[in-house]
Amino acid sequence: MPSELEILRQFVEAHDKPHPNTGDRVPIWFVQYFGGSSIQHHGFDEPPEGVDEALLEEMHAKGLISIDYREHSMNITPTALGRQVVDEAARVHASEPVAEVAPIIEAVTSQAEASNQLAWIVVRPVLVALRGYWQAGGFSGHGIQLAAIAGALPDAELPLFGATIRSLVRGGYLAEEGNLRTVLQNEQGDRVEFPGEVAITEKAHAVLEGWPGAAPEELVENLLAVIVATAAHESDPTRKRRLEKLGESIREVGVSVTSEVIAKVLTGLA
Repeated sequence: MPSELEILRQFVEAHDKPHPNTGDRVPIWFVQYFGGSSIQHHGFDEPPEGVDEALLEEMHAKGLISIDYREHSMNITPTALGRQVVDEAARVHASEPVAEVAPIIEAVTSQAEASNQLAWIVVRPVLVALRGYWQAGGFSGHGIQLAAIAGALPDAELPLFGATIRSLVRGGYLAEEGNLRTVLQNEQGDRVEFPGEVAITEKAHAVLEGWPGAAPEELVENLLAVIVATAAHESDPTRKRRLEKLGESIREVGVSVTSEVIAKVLTGLA
């Protein structure tokens, strides 16, 4: 049986076809008769299957369609929300990424090898890679569509990616966009649910780009993550050791003490 979303898509496409005689867009007609019902519109190549009164009432309750009730029929019109959901579904379910996904795959793979897979030091590169993907894809006003990215990841790392996205949303670094969610299943049988689309938040910009508003503790944690990542990719042994020692010094002093110093610098009290 077709899904509710597929039926909604067929409704929108049919309703968008002007009537051949009047040139007007006209409602979809659902007629009930003894022993059954039918759905009719000149815009259908084939009427969608699985449409009954209960389904239409559910779609109406969700605001996807409006219903003009008649004695033995209903006149159905897709709503503005219904059209938005259909447009969103086309973006969310697209299988082709809008930009290069290799940096995201590299960040998630490194994260999977860490002893603490949800530590900020290994989660931050994933957020940076997501931001880079969004930028390379043209700064979409709809945010980042996750299904195409998740589909490109190694199968075993799908649950970790899902947990990371949820943590970044709860932490305020990503915001869920739109109305839809996506559920993927890997070969191990793990079912992972994602928001259909997410957006980079102002909090993420504050931490990653130096926008105003980041707490001193967040700046220190971010600095430490940058130092660790830079040291890991440094080929010069002398520079590598200096970076490692800098990170060790921050850990020895402590994030809270270092953040107090940074706070004084930012407020001009130092």
